[in-house]
Amino acid sequence: RTLPTRFGAQSRDGRGQMSQLPAVDVVVVGGGVIGCASAYELRKAGLSVAIVEAREVASAASGASAGGVRQQGRDPRELAIAMRAIARWPTLEDELGADLHYRQDGHLTLVAREEDLPALEARVRDEQARGLGIRIVRRDELDELAPGLGPDIIAGAWCPTDGHAMPILVTKAFCAAAQRRGATLYEWTAVTGFRLEGDRVVGVHTTRGEIPCRSVLIAAGAWSRDLARMVGVELPIEPHALQMMVTNPMPPRLKPVVTCVGRRLSLKQLRSGAYLLGGGWPGSVDWEGRFGRNRVASMAGSAVDASAVYPLLRRTRVVRAWTGLEAIAADEVPILGPVPGVEGMVLACGFSGHGFALSPCIGELMAELIATGRTSLPLDALSLDRFAA
Repeated sequence: RTLPTRFGAQSRDGRGQMSQLPAVDVVVVGGGVIGCASAYELRKAGLSVAIVEAREVASAASGASAGGVRQQGRDPRELAIAMRAIARWPTLEDELGADLHYRQDGHLTLVAREEDLPALEARVRDEQARGLGIRIVRRDELDELAPGLGPDIIAGAWCPTDGHAMPILVTKAFCAAAQRRGATLYEWTAVTGFRLEGDRVVGVHTTRGEIPCRSVLIAAGAWSRDLARMVGVELPIEPHALQMMVTNPMPPRLKPVVTCVGRRLSLKQLRSGAYLLGGGWPGSVDWEGRFGRNRVASMAGSAVDASAVYPLLRRTRVVRAWTGLEAIAADEVPILGPVPGVEGMVLACGFSGHGFALSPCIGELMAELIATGRTSLPLDALSLDRFAA
């Protein structure tokens, strides 16, 4: 059976039949960092791969991400994935043969109110018990780790193995590495349906033609919901536009990524000297146009929160603001694993604005699952079945 959707016309030959593209073992739908990392690992596992991207590689969430590479503050269900992923980040530039602007300068979660400190201390104790190298630091040490913090900051959670990188560079590096190993990339190619034989996926219909395959990985971010609907599956994810801003360059000063309890803030200084401000400030979703719009109120709120924590920012100017469309899962952790009732179809979506750091490990796990049917880290708590009740 064929389950079509609304996306455009399908490519057909002169006899009205759908054109057929070369068959592969796996079609990866989505050219973001999760899809490209998975394609790279699938090729390492010896499977033939086609990446199908409706626009360009890194043109959606992976091109708009703030680029944090952190373990602290994770949901316990994904912490083991984050810890394994971060263990790979220091050698990833050599492995992929690319400059990723990666810096392992740590992450600080700050506290400005005494009443917020006990909850942060409890979280740190839990993460320490799970094997994460993290500790509480007080104001005197904070001034050494991040000079220039606001006067009301009293303490913070410090994880020195966290850091940040440039998402566009990382995504394109994974894609290029996958292609060097033989993966095929189809950009500006929309998926229009899936071909099933019984309950097994055996092909992907696209605007270029059909790609016969044995497995499909849906890693299309905010568009994963529409793709799953093609096979009658409803994903509990919603598209959200998350806004970021960048300032003019300043002299190097801030090394760690900085967040703060009670404020919408993710602050880092880039290699250029510019400060990148994120933290979940909302933009507006233009779903038909497949992009987000900035909100002036969010820009103002972001500036207030950031400058309260790091007053030096009051001397800077915002030179650019943008939004990225993210797929936010109902419980804000990823959806990973098989699609119930559709043999050969796997999900890697719903990363809820914090999937970038996980990508090296997610790629490994998806390749394991598709190649062997098993994973080296348990994924049951992250499967779609968790929403069955």
